[in-house]
Amino acid sequence: MSSTSTSAVSGEREKLRAERKLRVIDDKEQGESIEQVSAGVYGFTGSPGTEGSPMFARQIFQSFEVHKLGKDDVHLIGYMTADEARQFESSADMLELKLYPEPHEDATRFVSVPNARVLKTKPVSREHGNFLPILLAPR
Repeated sequence: MSSTSTSAVSGEREKLRAERKLRVIDDKEQGESIEQVSAGVYGFTGSPGTEGSPMFARQIFQSFEVHKLGKDDVHLIGYMTADEARQFESSADMLELKLYPEPHEDATRFVSVPNARVLKTKPVSREHGNFLPILLAPR
């Protein structure tokens, strides 16, 4: 487990939600896919990167936060290692990276990954921090 405190993790997330003027999905949106929920919301899912993955208002252990900024503007929220975060932010190459739902070992850099850059995902690992393997298009 990372030494990153729970309050620091919450603070990063809350700050980004406020900057983006997002609200948590409401009761009638619970269980709907990210494609079906309103724009301007955030929620949590255990199966990110898959079409039709259900969204929920309550975060459970190692679930991924998802932001829907606009109709086709969706972001996966999570953590990468410092090296992978640098590559994500600046690389002009296609990248295979790991996105963690919570800080895990060296993966402590908070990131927001736009779905527009995601070329492909593999199933979540379900172990070793529950990371999502993602293939990203060049920046």
